[in-house]
Amino acid sequence: MMIRMRVREIRSCPEHRQAIIVLDEVGGRRPLAIAADPDESCRLARERSRRPGGPHPIYEFLEGVLRAFDATPTRAVLDYTPGAGLGGSVSVLRAGREVAVPCYPSDALALAERTQIPIYVSPEALTDVQHTPSPPTWADEMDELP
Repeated sequence: MMIRMRVREIRSCPEHRQAIIVLDEVGGRRPLAIAADPDESCRLARERSRRPGGPHPIYEFLEGVLRAFDATPTRAVLDYTPGAGLGGSVSVLRAGREVAVPCYPSDALALAERTQIPIYVSPEALTDVQHTPSPPTWADEMDELP
């Protein structure tokens, strides 16, 4: 059974030169923090900061391809595979058939944000992945200052 999630935030970890994407379970309490290459996560960050209806060249192209093939995105899925790590996919519906298209997890999340499709995570992503605590908030960091 897949777990419905939503993107809470994206943070930068300068120490590890990674972006941290934090998801929250919809209607639950389980978070999931995902480390991503900054180049991969920049499209998600740009999509989250875009004004509604604002342009993004690659997603405008992708939307045009989907329209040309009469395909509709239905959901984004993040799944953990032992030995391979976290993978992403976007399912599209065309001619009554749903097909999962593999992609970077951050791109699956960006397309989900843009098209308002649900985001699902496999239970293994929440149980088999070694989790790190959520990054501290700015208020937490300010409390630690001398």
